[in-house]
Order: sequence, then C-alpha cells, then structure tokens
Amino acid sequence: MKTALFTASYNRPELMEQLLSGLEENRDSLNGLDIFHFIDGGPNSKQDEIIGLINSSTIPVHSIILREVNYGVGLNIIGARRMLFDELGYARIILIEEDLIPGPNFIKTTISLANWARQFNDVGLVQVWNLPKRPVDESDLDAIEATNEHFYTYSMDVEVWSEIKETIYAYERDYLVGVDYARKDWRGIRKKFMKPRYSPQRVIRDGNCLFAKDFLIVNPFGRRLKRTVPTSQDAITALALWEKGYVRIATIVPRCNMRGIDGVHSNAKVFEKLGLNNQARYIWEQEVPEVFRLLDK
Repeated sequence: MKTALFTASYNRPELMEQLLSGLEENRDSLNGLDIFHFIDGGPNSKQDEIIGLINSSTIPVHSIILREVNYGVGLNIIGARRMLFDELGYARIILIEEDLIPGPNFIKTTISLANWARQFNDVGLVQVWNLPKRPVDESDLDAIEATNEHFYTYSMDVEVWSEIKETIYAYERDYLVGVDYARKDWRGIRKKFMKPRYSPQRVIRDGNCLFAKDFLIVNPFGRRLKRTVPTSQDAITALALWEKGYVRIATIVPRCNMRGIDGVHSNAKVFEKLGLNNQARYIWEQEVPEVFRLLDK
C-alpha cells in the first residue's frame, strides 16, 4: 500500500528533534514509507532550524514542504492531506504532529493496527497514542477502544478520506482561507457549520463492522453542541467521521508520548487538566500484535 508519513511543525525545533529521534528508534519500520515534512513559515517560524534537524537525521526524507507563511495547524494539516491523497495518490497517510514523540514499535504498531482495521467498514482512523485510565502491561498490547480524544497522531486510508473530505474542504473554504486565526468565526462554525451536520445518534454503516448496533460509543460532542465545543480542524475531522458513521480506534497501551506543553491550544494549566503531565514513558519491545481485541465499556 502506497503510504506517506508526514509531520506538521512550526517553531518548536526542540520537540522536532525529539520526534526525529523517536523515528530513528523505528528505523527498520520506515522502509516503503515516503516521509514528508510540512513546516509553517512566517516571522516567528524556525524553518531553518527544523530543516537542519531533518537533514542531520538518519531518517530518509521524500520531501520538505515550506509554507511561505504561518498557515496554522488547521490549514497546514488539511493542505498536507490534500496533497498526499488528492494530488499524489497515496493510499494511506500517517500523521505525526511535532509535539508527539514516537516510542519503539510506534510505526510498526500503527501499520499493523491499520491493516487489521481495513476489514471493518466502520473504522475511520486508527492511532496508537492514548492516556491509559488504569495501569497497563504486556497483556494489554492488543487491546483497543473507541475514542474521541486527541488527534496528535493517526493513520487514515484514502477510502475514508474520500468520504469525509467534502466536509473538511467546506470548513476550510468558509472559515480558514484568508482568515486570521485569532479572528476565526468560532460561533458561526458551531451554529452554521457544525449544528446542521451533527446528530447525537451514531450512523450505522453497512457491511462488515467492528461495532455492533448496540455497542455504546460516546459521541464526539455530546447531546447538543455547547458553546465550548472545539472548532479546530481536528473537531471538524471528528464531525466528518461521525457524519459518515466512522469510529476512531486507539490502542489502550500508548506507543508514544505527547510533549507539547505550550502550543495554540495548550499551556501548563491545560496540559495538567488533560492529564498529559501524568504520561508514562513506556518502552514496549514485545512482538507487535497482528490481531487486536475490542474492549467493551
């Protein structure tokens, strides 16, 4: 399967260095993947430092895409998916944001989970990052759950993208292009864009599905769209998946760590509130599962 792995970054070279070091721990699993780096520009960017880190790394590079301005994470990631899927014809993409640090077997587990999930018509995205809600050990390495939390990394196949991209592109066109991030129409996105597309009831897809009709899946935004509902491109991706009956799954056991304390939507207080300061650094060197088991809540 023609697969692209891409990173999205802006001005945190200290995190990008850790990301690249994490990928080096996955070096044997990168064969056959084309690696792209999408780097935002603008007065506060650190493109030169990040390019230097990429070029000094042992990780092979297919292409470095330098944005002429600071697109912002939304436009950057939407544009990356457009290029990789629509223009270059990749069948699968793996996203890693600059503050996500891969651990051993991160890539191999992501690919294994994505391959296993292809048999199910209701799995939209897979990820191997999680915040365990209980202690985990080797017996949990094959356990997965449905999730609506955190989009720092995921794998998506083109069949899913083809179904959800219309919603993504409409959001981009109407609310992101030519708009300063600080002036984005948050209220309009919720009321005019999200509300007409959102139902608290899960759409049941045809075909071979992982989730039975009566399987309890928490919807992404609750019974109604409150004024605190996020309006980022991650939220719109979640909305687009939910519209089509897709569910995102994640391994219970994390294969990476999120380290971006300070960012567009994060600071030390938010980081602690989300429980991200309690992440453990797991080093899983056991065999990567080829078959996974769904935990029922």
